[in-house]
Amino acid sequence: MLGRSQHVLPQGVPDCLKKRHLLNEKELSRELCRDYGEKFLALGFLEDALEFFQRGKYEPGLDKLKALALEAGDVHLMARLGPHSQEIWRQVADRALKLRKLHFARRALEQAGDQEIADGLAASLTGGGS
Repeated sequence: MLGRSQHVLPQGVPDCLKKRHLLNEKELSRELCRDYGEKFLALGFLEDALEFFQRGKYEPGLDKLKALALEAGDVHLMARLGPHSQEIWRQVADRALKLRKLHFARRALEQAGDQEIADGLAASLTGGGS
């Protein structure tokens, strides 16, 4: 098996099959969602944390993820967190630009409704800008 690495999750953290089973259960307690979300967040598994926080409607966890998305200029995570104001999208774009994540910045500018600026950035990415 070339290139495959085995990741051992800490005790109490569900593997992908158990996670899928849990998230497909009709009745999953908010507390369990919070606990698993926090465990995944601590491991840096943001998408997994997001799924549990959303399922459990755990706002403090969702707020933590929003702060991390802003800090990282992560347009994909921010989009998965739901609708946001133009100002939030501009903050994501600004941070993405500072981190040289130009494609993320362009997408965030589009979400903010700043299409002209996004188009200018897109042109510079494809060599069409000055």
